[in-house]
Amino acid sequence: MKVWLIRIFKWGSAAVLGLIVGTVLATSAPFYAPAPERIARLSSEPVTGRTVLVAGATSASGLELVRTLKERGWRVVAAVRASSATTPLDALGVEKRVFDAMSAGETVAALATERFDAVVSLIGTSARDLPKRRNPIDVRIRGPEKMPLDRRPDYVGNRNLIDAAKAAGVSRFVFVTVIGAGETDGAVPWGARRGHEDVIALKTKAEAHLRDSGLAWTIIRPGGLGRQPAGQSAVLTDDPRAFSFLARSDLARLTADALGDDTTIGKAYTAFDPQRRMIWKLFTAR
Repeated sequence: MKVWLIRIFKWGSAAVLGLIVGTVLATSAPFYAPAPERIARLSSEPVTGRTVLVAGATSASGLELVRTLKERGWRVVAAVRASSATTPLDALGVEKRVFDAMSAGETVAALATERFDAVVSLIGTSARDLPKRRNPIDVRIRGPEKMPLDRRPDYVGNRNLIDAAKAAGVSRFVFVTVIGAGETDGAVPWGARRGHEDVIALKTKAEAHLRDSGLAWTIIRPGGLGRQPAGQSAVLTDDPRAFSFLARSDLARLTADALGDDTTIGKAYTAFDPQRRMIWKLFTAR
């Protein structure tokens, strides 16, 4: 009996190890696609006298972007909901417009309050937007709850923001979405795709709405995001096969670069860091 228990333990340990290794490989870009060759070379010039509305500014990525844009000289106005926690924005001295992007009327009214030179949207479904899970027994029997797609802001909120920007005469719109949307559908490794199908579909729909809007648009698609310090290796590429992980601070730099560089108008990019192609790079400084 003891021999069989030892064998079962060994087989079980091997299976767990195999699952871990398989997951790592399935979410690591070097095993999936070659590094991109087409890299966008953008300027990082300071800006004066221009105002940008940032939607999704209370998210971790949004806060990094707000901080970066202020450092570049932009006057930043943050779009927030009445329920949003704004203490980090207040600490940065950022002005706010309170409205819910899920309401077309509120969004149109908010953007009509003044003349914005540009809008940047990072709107998406956050963990706090999802319904609370039921007790474990219900989840095991019936599965976890899913938020209805028409209540998720990934498409509806961004559609309302795009339409309101056009109605207000805002010409420039930068949209931060996700790798997997649009023509990058095949770029997401299987292990990173699980659980993101709905987001990818909604972001793709929102991207299409922006392309048809007549606005001077730029789309930026990051992969998995971490909180590491800013580096200099991350770039924008129009190669639809590219996939990597990324520091939020680097996404902020790339987004600010694209916003200030008119050569990016009418283009969709993947945010790519050649030094973060492995999933564990989300947890290391470099």
